Amino acid sequence: MDTALTYTGTDSAVNGSPARLSAKLTNVFGTPVDGRAVRFALGTGATQQTCTGTTTASGTASCTIASVDQPQGTSNAVPVAVTFGGDDDYNPSSTSAELGLTSPTELDYTGVTHLANGTPAQLAAKLTDFHGDALSGRSVRFVLGTGEDQQSCTGTTGGTGTATCTVTSVDQPLTDSATVPLRASFAGDAGYLASETSAQLKLQYATGRAYGLSAHVALIGVPLLEIEPQPDTGTVRTADATATDTPCSAEYSSPLLSVQKLCPKVTTTLAPGKVTATSTVAQARIGLPGVPVIEVSGLTAVSSSECGKATGSTTLTLKIAGVPVTVSGDPNTQIPLVGGGRLIVNEQLPSTGADAGLKVNGVHLVLPAGGGEVVLASTDSAMHNCGD
Repeated sequence: MDTALTYTGTDSAVNGSPARLSAKLTNVFGTPVDGRAVRFALGTGATQQTCTGTTTASGTASCTIASVDQPQGTSNAVPVAVTFGGDDDYNPSSTSAELGLTSPTELDYTGVTHLANGTPAQLAAKLTDFHGDALSGRSVRFVLGTGEDQQSCTGTTGGTGTATCTVTSVDQPLTDSATVPLRASFAGDAGYLASETSAQLKLQYATGRAYGLSAHVALIGVPLLEIEPQPDTGTVRTADATATDTPCSAEYSSPLLSVQKLCPKVTTTLAPGKVTATSTVAQARIGLPGVPVIEVSGLTAVSSSECGKATGSTTLTLKIAGVPVTVSGDPNTQIPLVGGGRLIVNEQLPSTGADAGLKVNGVHLVLPAGGGEVVLASTDSAMHNCGD
């Protein structure tokens, strides 16, 4: 007796996922035929995948391809052939269908890991199929930042599966973590499923501080001077071009210490990123017990940092006990004082936790026997997240 097969299974398949195939076997009168083996073949040639099901009372046979693995091709479809081999009672029959075929994709970010405001950033990602093979000619969208700060660009994958595009001038806010979120996405098409990836890119930033004067002096445990940094820019932390506007102090006067016209400033610039801290003191006279009188005029301390280097300098005119002292300008010049104290001119200390940085104290008086210290014209600058 003649038979007929009708395909009743899924109309689509996804590479790497299971596919449930089914068909109904009937006789010439349309009556279901049960207990017969039906073979399903997905694809053709060397990549063909097969499974076999047995018809039930309804005439339906089904089986599952555990993991579809078919070439995507250009048609985005894969054939399925269904056959019943026949037996003593029933003649063989066959049918076929075409399933829509899609493949999953994976997107991996491969672009820059560090950003700097005011400079271009080349973003890149590689798109591959479920076998890890490169996919060319696909559009990938990149988004830097979130909300109103988003910057985006789009690239097309080449022969290696890599898409690149450039944000011409990065403009992102500095967060507590100093990172910028990056999201790359492939929207998918008729043959390939969508995929996306994300990364946290490090944002270059500067820190700096400048102040004119600080003092902590005690005699036999009795405080003589307790002056917190003033005038003080406070710590600057920024990824943008900025300049502080801290007012200068006209003077500070006491029997032990007098200073005039103290001015601190921190400026930052972009492309390339640079931070410069400057502090000036027009006149200063220190007359503390146990050390000779120290007179300073025209004092300027500068600390400047950019990725790759940090520099510092101090200029001044100096007298100790009324005698002019010539200072070389070398970093960390130490002058011993009568009574056991010491004066450090152009004190330079490396910054910790920065890619490049330097602290410069124009004048640092260290008193003997733990009696305290006086600092004139202090500056600090550092660059962070400079990259490789």
